[in-house]
Amino acid sequence: MIIFLKLIVLYWAPARYMLCCVFTMIILHSCEDKTDDDHIVDYGLVINEINYNSSDNFNPNDWVEIYNNSSNTIDLGLWTIKDENDEHVFTIKSNTMIKSNQYIIFCRDTLKFTELFPDVGSYYGDLGFGLSGNSDIVRLFDSNGSLVDIVEYDDNPPWPVTADGNGPTLELRHPTLDNSNSKSWSPSEGYGTPGALNSTYDGDL
Repeated sequence: MIIFLKLIVLYWAPARYMLCCVFTMIILHSCEDKTDDDHIVDYGLVINEINYNSSDNFNPNDWVEIYNNSSNTIDLGLWTIKDENDEHVFTIKSNTMIKSNQYIIFCRDTLKFTELFPDVGSYYGDLGFGLSGNSDIVRLFDSNGSLVDIVEYDDNPPWPVTADGNGPTLELRHPTLDNSNSKSWSPSEGYGTPGALNSTYDGDL
């Protein structure tokens, strides 16, 4: 019995220390993930239009439009775009510049996109992943891995439901609006306005 108690005393302290270390690492990792998504670095770049579920008779596949609402030219080289899955990553190629008031499109399928939007010049892809036709998240990160912008959309009210497979896209009504708020978005006219002023733009906001 004495030997048994000595063994408990001998091994309990190191085991308790290891358990504390493991739990501390888990907690710190969870906090880091949350901080990354909560802290946004403001470059003036905005997720401005989203095509997440095309209609059957007009299908350029999924695409996302980024708008530079700042007065600066910004180098997007090695920035990344993700959906809600961290394993779905598109890395923007080096020396990709976005000028002030410029729009850039990121496509799941550049061939399908250019067939239907041949006049759009600033586009990149292929993303390598698609957006959900139900609800999903679009995230933009800079080259340091810091979150720049995030939109979590849904195909149910209060989000515009006509953007779900009927042709219209989700358009931000003004680039200064909070794009995390469903009320800031409207369904586009026609099939969207990639590379141009949104059809539902409201200059009075």
